[in-house]
Amino acid sequence: MAKKRSSGNRRPPRTYNDDFYIGMSYEYGKITEEQRRRSRARKLAAEKRRRRNRIKLIAMGVLCIIIIVSIVIGISSCVRSCSSDSSGGFKTVQASKNKKGVKSNVQTQDGDLTDPLVFIVPQIEDDNSKGSFSSQNTSVYLWKDSAYEIFGADGTRSDMYADLINSAAEHLGSKIKVYSIIVPLHCEMNLPDRLKSEAGASSEADNIHNAYEKFDKAQPINVYNTLAGHNSEYLYFKSDHHWTGLGAYYAYTAFCEQTNQKPMRISEEGTHKIDGFTGSLHTYGSGLKDTVAYYDLPYGTTCTLYADANGEGQPADIYYKDETGGENTYGVFINGDQPKFIINSEVNNNKKIAVIKESFGNAFVPYLSANYSEIHVLDMRSCGITNLKEYCQENGINEVLFINNVMSANSADRIADVETIIGK
Repeated sequence: MAKKRSSGNRRPPRTYNDDFYIGMSYEYGKITEEQRRRSRARKLAAEKRRRRNRIKLIAMGVLCIIIIVSIVIGISSCVRSCSSDSSGGFKTVQASKNKKGVKSNVQTQDGDLTDPLVFIVPQIEDDNSKGSFSSQNTSVYLWKDSAYEIFGADGTRSDMYADLINSAAEHLGSKIKVYSIIVPLHCEMNLPDRLKSEAGASSEADNIHNAYEKFDKAQPINVYNTLAGHNSEYLYFKSDHHWTGLGAYYAYTAFCEQTNQKPMRISEEGTHKIDGFTGSLHTYGSGLKDTVAYYDLPYGTTCTLYADANGEGQPADIYYKDETGGENTYGVFINGDQPKFIINSEVNNNKKIAVIKESFGNAFVPYLSANYSEIHVLDMRSCGITNLKEYCQENGINEVLFINNVMSANSADRIADVETIIGK
């Protein structure tokens, strides 16, 4: 076998410049005084040409930059002026990126709060009291009278979710409008930053922003700012990982605002309460209890519940009014997690929507009965659908909403569930 040459003693190659060659030539009598004069003159002339060329290049570069900036400003203005006509009032992600003062992964108090890429900073009351992890579950943090799920994820998973929603919009086609809501958790809205840092929580605003800015044809719905603006109210349960009916209502108003629809109103007179809810986190702390509230709806509804994805439907109420206190009280909303739940509303506007959801969607969908004649509520974990476009075509549905809490949107299992529903 041939040996490789050793390069250890190899000398570096010599380099020479013009002065070296001229000096060598002069030394050996090959350059006259006239030749040296002409050589100097040529060098001076060449230097002048180089300076002129550099000035010309700089001038051309500045001119090109001015032209490009003018074109970009013109396109941006056109996008903003046309957004209400082409996308129902939704400011597209591209327009949002061009908004002055909006930067990736930066929370701000300025700007259009319905813009999907603008996130305000929740103002959280802090009495400087200590918090601690639950001794039973180190992903649950206890502070004052509440238990908090701690969110932790990087941009990789939210990239996957963005790809998923883009694939869904591509698969469903241009005739079906696609929306997506990513719901922030209790921790983001009510745990002070010092305790989030202590608990190792990731920024949910950054995670949601990362997904939303990558959306293509789907419309991201920003409910974060509406929830942040009301975070002193009872938006999340203290003993459970879900939001309350009030929290879901505020998210619904944000959805209506960003899709140019009129939201229904709720009132104290139309509020019904069930006390003694001990939710999914109540065993991790002491004395954690809640009240579940649900609200009268403006239009009558008839509902069909499918407890089996392939079974027969049965009549049901939009609220399970016989629900009592205990661990399952959140089941008052659309009878809990059912594979499929269809709501027919007396609003009679012939609008139909499919909602692909996990359990956070249960408290949200009743309000849609004020805006849609027919709502197909499909649980991503159990609905049994394997071709969403075909399902929508068979049922005359031309709007689809994906609603997930931020934990589910970053879950590989939930992403796989939605991929199954979308189909090929």
